[in-house]
Amino acid sequence: MFSDDVEAQQPQRHPSGWEPGVCWSADGGTITTAPMDAEPTGGVWLELVADWGLDPATTEVVPGSIQVRAWDTHDGRRLKYYRAALRAKVDTGDRADIDELCAFVMRRRPIAAQVASEAPRGLLVALSDWQLGKGEGGGTPATTARICAAIDALPARLRELKRAGRPVDAVYLVGLGDLVEQCSGHYPAQAFTTDLDRREQLRLARRLILRAVDTVAPLVPRVVLAAVPGNHGENRNATGKAYTRTTDNDDLAVVEQVAEVLAANPDRYGHVATVLADSATLVLDIAGTCTAFAHGHKSGGGGHPAARAEKWWQGQVMGRQPVADASLLLSGHYHHLIVSETTGRTFVQVPAMDGGSEWFTSTTGQNAPAGMLTVGVGSVYGPRGWGDLVVL
Repeated sequence: MFSDDVEAQQPQRHPSGWEPGVCWSADGGTITTAPMDAEPTGGVWLELVADWGLDPATTEVVPGSIQVRAWDTHDGRRLKYYRAALRAKVDTGDRADIDELCAFVMRRRPIAAQVASEAPRGLLVALSDWQLGKGEGGGTPATTARICAAIDALPARLRELKRAGRPVDAVYLVGLGDLVEQCSGHYPAQAFTTDLDRREQLRLARRLILRAVDTVAPLVPRVVLAAVPGNHGENRNATGKAYTRTTDNDDLAVVEQVAEVLAANPDRYGHVATVLADSATLVLDIAGTCTAFAHGHKSGGGGHPAARAEKWWQGQVMGRQPVADASLLLSGHYHHLIVSETTGRTFVQVPAMDGGSEWFTSTTGQNAPAGMLTVGVGSVYGPRGWGDLVVL
């Protein structure tokens, strides 16, 4: 017998497919609430997740996934069920904010006028592998024309850097070896193809070096003329072997001779300094960047030229040789452009200016365009210590 004021409890019924509970797998899941008077807040969702046995620290409601379903009961009440997608919570502690990054990218600042940098900066000009007297690829006349065209382009290069706010306060004209061809003993048929004798080669090399000095000297406060010895400049005997000191070399001799000309006219060339290597290498501090120079023929054979040079450089570092402290190494010898940073330092193999080698191409199939490398050097360029690399 029931009292009149006591209502019998009716069994709870839920809409089909909206039964309260959690469906969860490794890829995510859903959570469905029991009837609620209002949409759950963030904190309520956390409690619901925990109530169904999931960890709120590792599980979250997917924003924007909440659905609602209204259900009328037999007694006229309207119940509301809420369902949301669940996912494993992403650890955002080390993640970048993509919206913030995109906003940063789209934020545009007014472009300021270029202001000339007051930091020192050198323009390094590589005088490498001219091999004057070599009769191939148009011979010495074509090589001379290429060298003159590159030298004559230097004033425009300096103006271009100045307009860009990167003026140069010193030009470094560095001979990287093999400025002359010599006449025999370096490769097959060399004597047959040579179109100038040794004295004529040296004479032409002096004139071209002096032309380079005269071109840049009026344009910058300081000029440094430097040189390292190459294999074509070696003093060799009848068997083709170098038999005197490393520095008994035509690549040093021609620069030394030009230096004597410059010293005779201090009014015009007082701001031009000359530095000659006293071994196979030379190291200069160029505007705060320790820069090393070598011809490259000492790096040995086998493997890619960059790998050879870097292995040689590593040996120099272990042996505490002068180039050990350099962060930038330039070399010639291999006749084509390479820029490598695989060691954490920068190795630059510069292009040649000669007309190519039929013997080398027929042996390897390789060739490369001629050119004179120019590159800005100095700590103003940041960790690399160099920039503005252009081949003229």
